[in-house]
Parts: sequence; C-alpha cells; structure tokens
Amino acid sequence: MEKNDSSPSRNKPVLNPANAPVPAAKPAPPPAFKPAAAAPAPTPAATPAAAPNEPATPAAKPAKGPAKAKPGASPDAPGKATAFYDRLFPVDSPQRKSGPIIIIALVIIVLLLSKCAFSSVSEKMAAAAQVRAEEKHIQSTGVLVVKSNWPEAVVEATPVAAPDRTAAEPVKGALGEPLPRLAPGKYAVTLHADGWPDARGEVDVPAGKQTETTINFKSGSLRLDSDPTGATVKLGNAVLGKTPLVIPRLPPGPCALSFEYPSWPAVSLKVAVTENVESAEKVRLPHGSLTVETVPAGATVLIGGKNSGKTPLTLESVPAGEKKIKVQAADFPVLDVKATVEDRGEAKLSLQLGAYFPALDAEALFRGIWVPDDPNRIAASDWTTGPYQSQNGIVKNLNRKRLHQTWLNKRYHYSAIVKSYDAASGKIEFVEQENAFSKYRVTAVLTPDARKDPALAVPLAKGATLTLNLYGLLTAVEEPRWPSKVIRFDISAAELLH
Repeated sequence: MEKNDSSPSRNKPVLNPANAPVPAAKPAPPPAFKPAAAAPAPTPAATPAAAPNEPATPAAKPAKGPAKAKPGASPDAPGKATAFYDRLFPVDSPQRKSGPIIIIALVIIVLLLSKCAFSSVSEKMAAAAQVRAEEKHIQSTGVLVVKSNWPEAVVEATPVAAPDRTAAEPVKGALGEPLPRLAPGKYAVTLHADGWPDARGEVDVPAGKQTETTINFKSGSLRLDSDPTGATVKLGNAVLGKTPLVIPRLPPGPCALSFEYPSWPAVSLKVAVTENVESAEKVRLPHGSLTVETVPAGATVLIGGKNSGKTPLTLESVPAGEKKIKVQAADFPVLDVKATVEDRGEAKLSLQLGAYFPALDAEALFRGIWVPDDPNRIAASDWTTGPYQSQNGIVKNLNRKRLHQTWLNKRYHYSAIVKSYDAASGKIEFVEQENAFSKYRVTAVLTPDARKDPALAVPLAKGATLTLNLYGLLTAVEEPRWPSKVIRFDISAAELLH
C-alpha cells in the first residue's frame, strides 16, 4: 500500500542540476573598473546525483556582481607601474639595475627643492615683516644731524627731561652723521673738540623726520708771517702750517704759538684771539748774514755739517749765535773755524788757505835729520845715489833718507825779508839766517799768477826792506860746497799771502 507523503519536500519537484536555469549575464563594467572574473558554474558531470532517500543539495548560488577591490587601489596599478618602469629603463638598458636608486634620488631632489622654495618664501615673509616693523619704529622716532664749523668735533645729544623724570643717557656720534631712533622731544646738544671750549645748543626732534641743526664754536682768526718766511707754526704739539699762514679758526682768548725753522732755535709768541676778528702778527727769528771768502776761491763751506755752497759765499739768513764752520779745498788742509752771527748783523770770514799749511821751521828740520861731523864716517850709499841723492852731490850733515821721508815735497808757508827778486823768472831770494845747527837761506819761485801781485810791482826805495809771506812746495834742501857753509832751501809753485 502506497503511502502518500504529504511533506513539503515531497510536494516540490526535484531539481536536476542539468536542468537548472542559468542566470542571465550582466553587462560589463566601465573601463575604469574591471571586476574580478566570477567562479565558473559546476558542470553536470562534476555534480553527483542525489540519492533517492536524501534531499537534494541546492546548487551554489552564482556570484552577484564583480568582486570588490580594496579602497583607494587601482586593480591594474602594478601593471601600469611596471610598464612605466620599462619605458624609463628598457630591459636591455645598462641603467635598469640602477633604476630604483635613480628614482629615489629624483624623489629626494624634488623634496629638497620643495623645502628650499618653502624656506625662501618664509624668509621673504620674515624680511617683509621686519621691514614693516622697522618702518613703524622709524615713524615713531626721529633722526638728528648736527653740523659745525669745526669738523673734528664730537656730538653728544641729551634728552631734556621733565623735572619729575630721571635724566636719560646721552646719545653720542660724529659730526654730520645721523643720530637715528631718537625719542621725540627736546635735546640739549654739546660739541666737544680738543683745545676748544664746548659749544652748546638745543633742538626739537619730531617723530618720523630728520632734523638738521648747526652749532658753531666761537672763534677768531689769525694771520701770521715770519722773517725769514717758511717757519713752522705749532699750537702745542699740533702743526698748523708754515708762514705766511692764515688760521681761520682759533678759540677766543690767549694763545701760545711756537715758530720753528730748520736748524734754528724755536721762537715763542703769545697772542690774544678775539671773537669774529682777524688779528695779524709777524715774528722775527733772530738772524744775520754770513760771508765766507777764501784764497784760492772754490772751497766748500759746511755749516753745522750741512753743505752750504762754495766760496765766495754769502748767506743772508743765518740764525744768530756762534757757528762752527768747516772749509774744504783740494790740496789744502781742512779748516775748522768759528764765526759769531748777531741779529741783524753781518759776519765775514776771509781765509787764505795757504796760511794754514805748517810753517817751514829750519831748526826743527835740522834737529830731525842732522848728523854730527865725523871724519871717520862715510855717508850711506842710498844718501848719495838713488831717490835720496842730493842735487850737487854733497852729503855731509843731513840724513837724506829721513829728509825725503819727513820733509820734502810737502807744502809750507814761510815769511822773511826779501834779499832780491827777479821779475823775469819770478825767483825770490830771502836774506840769510842762522840757527844752532847751520846758516841757511830760502829761495822761492812764484807761479805766473803770483808774479802779477801789485806788491811786487813797486820798486823798493833805497834802504827799505820787504817782507813777503808765501806758501809753496819744499822741493830741495842742499848742503853747500866748500868753502860756503850756507844750506839752501828751495820752494817751488809759491803763492803770496796777504
């Protein structure tokens, strides 16, 4: 007997997977979004049939729509990145291995450039803010410029405080330079300069403006000159200039100046300077003239070690006082003489250079070379021959070698009474003289210029004597032949002394 199964499962038809309806395909999504492929439906062969006594297993439900991707990520981003990388660094490119490093470096450079740009903008904004703050501060303060007739002065500006307020610190600066950022108000201005009384004044300084004021030192002027001109004028240790000189600004009152000239003693001057008045002073440095003449002319004159010129020499302005003078000339001794120059006076030196040669002293000469008589002595050979031999061959009492070494061929001056003079030859013979050793006589031959001397042109009156003073070169000292006993001295190139 068949039983009727009234359960719901028995009333529903059995679903055959092969006959199951296939869901219709949905349209493809837009290109920007590509869903993942749905799992394929199971095939009939792969699905086992349900047992007769078992309920049929329902088939898997098809996926409803595409799979959802992670938020913010493009499904094909890796592929695009790979394609971009391949375009930058092809597979056969040698730079492909270094590609990541290059990309990282580029990223770092971009970041640094962005930071620099940001820093530059920040700095410009800060500078602009500072400029605005500075302009605001300037608008709230004032600027003061002080001028004066003494450019070396120092400026000191002090705010004039109210009686119930504490005095502010002074502001210091240079003359003509702005004193910035001063609080608006009245200022007491003081100028300081070495050697000058302070100059003072007051000025109002408004906000946002530059105020100029002029404060001059009280002064007078002084016009100075000196005799001789060219003296250096000093005020203390400060050099004001050389005369003639105009000093346009000096502090009023007594003023002590000094005048200095090279190699001259300084002269002091005290003068009163009057405000807004030009005073004039002339200072005389005590001096006189000095004239130096020499025979012969052409000698060099040195005063105080300084070459002053050649004779004849006249110096119009020589400081008063005693002067040490050196006179130099070729073939003459160097002279050291003194001269006293008085203020407004005229000092004169006339020097005969030949007079400063040593005197010809016959007795001193004999004492140095005399050999006493000795009948057993024979004169040395070098006394009678060679450079020391005598002109007449006589050698008796004179050491010829010592005579040549110490006396001959040197210049001497000599003065004696003239016995005779031959104008044609210029030969002078002096009277015979005698000393403790022997009798002697001096002869001299004058130079052509000396023969023109007026003292030789006037003939001697009968019984008159003439004493001549001359200098020349001692060329010979000769012993006499027997029976004469007078030794002869010969002087050549003689010049007369007056």
